[in-house]
Amino acid sequence: MSDTLVSTDSRPRSELRPSGTSFAGLVGVELRRLWWRRLTKAVLAGVVLFVVAMVYNAYNSSTPERLAQQLDNYKIMLEDSKRQAEQTKDQLPQMIKDCQDAQQQERDRSGDQSLDFGCSTMGEVHTPTMEDMGIVVPVAETITVSAMPPLASVLTFLLLLLMGSFVAAEFTTGSMGNWLTFKPRRMQVAASKVVAAGIGAVAIASVAVGLLVVGARMVATINRPGSDLQLPEPPSPGEPLGQLAVRAVLVALFAGVVGAALGLLIRHTAAVIGTLLGYLVLVEGVAVHTLFQGNLVPWAVVPNLNAFLEKGYIYPAETCTADRCTYAEQTLSYTHGWVYLLVLGSLVLAAAVVAFRRRDVT
Repeated sequence: MSDTLVSTDSRPRSELRPSGTSFAGLVGVELRRLWWRRLTKAVLAGVVLFVVAMVYNAYNSSTPERLAQQLDNYKIMLEDSKRQAEQTKDQLPQMIKDCQDAQQQERDRSGDQSLDFGCSTMGEVHTPTMEDMGIVVPVAETITVSAMPPLASVLTFLLLLLMGSFVAAEFTTGSMGNWLTFKPRRMQVAASKVVAAGIGAVAIASVAVGLLVVGARMVATINRPGSDLQLPEPPSPGEPLGQLAVRAVLVALFAGVVGAALGLLIRHTAAVIGTLLGYLVLVEGVAVHTLFQGNLVPWAVVPNLNAFLEKGYIYPAETCTADRCTYAEQTLSYTHGWVYLLVLGSLVLAAAVVAFRRRDVT
C-alpha cells in the first residue's frame, strides 16, 4: 500500500513544477500577436504604398522625354547666361570700382579690414553643370541612394508608433496582468516583447528596402535614354549599395526596439503617440533649430539618424571667435551618429526594463 503513495521520481518538488513556455516560445507568441494586429497590416500597407509612390516619382522624373526637355532648358539657360555676360561686359569695370569703394568705406567704419564684398569675383560667371541640374542617366544605384533617406525617415516614425502601441496596448487593455500571471518572470516577458519588436521592424524594413531596390532597377531599365541625348553619367555612390541598405535596416531595428521600450515605460497607447508627436514637433522641429543658434543639433535624434544613415550630416550653427560670431556649416560625423544612437537606445531600454520590473502591473 505504501508503495503506491510514493513517487518514483526522487527529484525535488521545485524541479517537478512545469517550467512554462520557453523564451523562444514567448517570442513566437509575440510575433504572432504582432502580425495579427490591424495596425501592423496598416503600417505595412502604408510603407509599400510609400515605396510605390517614390518609384513612380522616379519614373516620371527620368523619362527620356523629360530628360530631353530638361536638356533643352539647360541649353537655353546657357545662352541667357552668355548673353547677360556680354551685356554687362562694358559696365563691369565701373561696377567693380563702386564695389571696392563701398567695401573700403565699410572697413573704415567698422574697423574690420577683413570684410570682403566679393568685388574680385563680380566678373566671374558660375554656370551650373548638367549634373548640378540633375540631368544624368537614370541609374538604379543613384535612384536608390536618393530615395533611401526619406524611406528611412518614414520607416522610423511608423515603427516607433507601431511597436510602442504594440506593447502599450497590453497595459491599456489590462492583458499584461493576465500575461504575468501565466508567466511571472518579468525579465523574460519584457525581453520577448523587445526581441519580437526588433524582429518585426527588421522584417518590415527588409520588405521596404527590397521593393525600393527592385523598383529602382525597373525604372533604370525602362527609362534608359538613347545615346543621342549625350547625358553625363551620374557620380558613383562611393560605397556598395548593400551597406546603405544594411544601415537603413539597422535604423529600423533601432526604431522598433526604442518603440517597444517606450511602450514598457509609458504604458498607454495614446500617451506613446502623443509623446512621439510632441517630441518631433516641439523638440526636433522647433527647439533644436531655434535655440542656442543651432548648437543643439549634435544632441538631437533625427540629425544623428541622418549622420548614421548617410555617413555624415551637415548643419548650420553659430561659431564665435574673439572678434565676432558667424554662422558656418558644421559636420556631424558617422561615428558620432552610431555612438549616439547606441547609447540612447541602451539608456531608454534599460529605463524601460527597470520600470517594468519594479512598477506594479494591474
